Amino acid sequence: LMRDTPMEGEISVIFQREPNYFYAAGIEGKFNQTIIACDKKIDTVVGAGSRSVKPVFLNGNISSIGYLSSLRIQQNYRKNTILSRGYLYLKELHQDSRAKMYLSTIIQDNKEALKSLTKARDALPKYHDIGGYKTFTIKLIHKKDNLCNEIEISKGSSCDLDEIIECIHRNGKEKQYYPYYLKEDFISGQSYLRDFKVEDFYLAKKQGKIIGVAAKWDQSGFKQTVVSGYSRKMKYIRPAYNYISKKLNHPLLPEPGEKLRSFYVSFIAVDQNDPGVFSSILRALYNDHIDSEYSYMILGLHQKDPLISAVAKYSFIEYKSRAFIVCWDDGSESFECLDNRIPYLEVATL
Repeated sequence: LMRDTPMEGEISVIFQREPNYFYAAGIEGKFNQTIIACDKKIDTVVGAGSRSVKPVFLNGNISSIGYLSSLRIQQNYRKNTILSRGYLYLKELHQDSRAKMYLSTIIQDNKEALKSLTKARDALPKYHDIGGYKTFTIKLIHKKDNLCNEIEISKGSSCDLDEIIECIHRNGKEKQYYPYYLKEDFISGQSYLRDFKVEDFYLAKKQGKIIGVAAKWDQSGFKQTVVSGYSRKMKYIRPAYNYISKKLNHPLLPEPGEKLRSFYVSFIAVDQNDPGVFSSILRALYNDHIDSEYSYMILGLHQKDPLISAVAKYSFIEYKSRAFIVCWDDGSESFECLDNRIPYLEVATL
């Protein structure tokens, strides 16, 4: 089902989950459920969606939030009642009170999904738009000069883990929806942080103190992103775009069917949300992976996050989504109580 239902837009993308769908589902939360719709006549799964719950910072306090993702319905079943019935069943599951509200994202070009999910319907919860979410696929082309400042960049180790987590917590609580991690999450080898290694942290230090962190997270062992095709307009534009991009050394639009060899820039936490500190970390991540097995690194931030300015120095393809808080009546009060902290959604778990 995941292979056969691309996320449609100007650039259509398939988010594969090989070799096991549930490996990828496991990183979305500490509690996970998958809802499926089956056509009993042909004994085939024709629709699916996931519900997960994890601890995050809300208004600076540790709380639980849900995440709704991986909604897929086979094309010839989309005018059926599957969507409404699926959400009615989701509402039944919601009665376990594990979360009052849920995060969700919808690709901005996917007009059909935006219309179907955000239109007021009796069966569906309310989708509250909390702004744009930008994903940057940064092309790893050639090394750039190191930034001249007083910040020292080093790789992480198990000896640094307590201070890394302290940095994540003090900065995570300054944002909305930042995941709350425990030390055992990083050392237990559990499915929640599958294939992540502490040694892939990049630390920014000043006078010996960690003032910012980010990390490389390679999920190619259980998640793959494949460009499946282009809209009619983009098919005409792509040859000229790629010709000019090649001359300017900018990233090319991939061939249909091409798998992106990439890693995610994850666990971004920077004191005072300082773009200068983040720029130093990002530069080290970038330079260390030139001439490697990777062609891209993928970074995601909310449109209001000042850290986005660090991306401007790189060649990238931008992918736009809308972020939503989804809730039924019992979560409306919790949503209304949220303050105006900048949202942080971990791109590697979307």
